[in-house]
Order: sequence, then C-alpha cells, then structure tokens
Amino acid sequence: METSKEHVTALVYRAVDEINAELTDDQHLDKDPATVLFGSQARIDSMALVSFIVAVEEQLFDELGLSMTLADDKAMSMERSPFRTLATLIDYVQSRIQAA
Repeated sequence: METSKEHVTALVYRAVDEINAELTDDQHLDKDPATVLFGSQARIDSMALVSFIVAVEEQLFDELGLSMTLADDKAMSMERSPFRTLATLIDYVQSRIQAA
C-alpha cells in the first residue's frame, strides 16, 4: 500500500490533536517533526506516549482500514526507537504502511 509522507504526517497530526485534548497545556505536543516523544526532553510521560501511539493506530484504522500494532517486537528491538520524535514516528508509520 502506498501512502504519501504528507498523508501519514496529517494522520499523525490528527492523533496529536486527539492526545492534546487530554493533556495539560505544558504537556501539549507541537505539530513539528522535531517534537520529542520519548526520552529526557519529552513533554509527555510514558502513559501519554502509549495513549498517543494508540491514537495513531486508531487513525490508521479509521483512515486506511489498517489494523496495526506499532509498539510491537519489531519496534522494540530496533537499535533506535521509532518513537523518539514525530519525524521518526512518521517515517516508521510510513514504512509499516508500505510493508502492509
């Protein structure tokens, strides 16, 4: 399945809107590829990250009809986490869509 990077970015940014509605103002994620999701510079905690990943998975299903678990063994075994920033997440989601 081929989906443009712009389409995947829009899908992830809709999940950002969804999660921001549940977060305090100082935790809000910016719609910027450099936004840090994981690690010492992240604004959100691990529970919010899990909620965000689930929101992305729901967007994938709603938009593309794809039922996909992003935080699976493949993602967890990668040398560099695909959940570091919005940019790495977008690239990871696009690669998973293309492999589907």
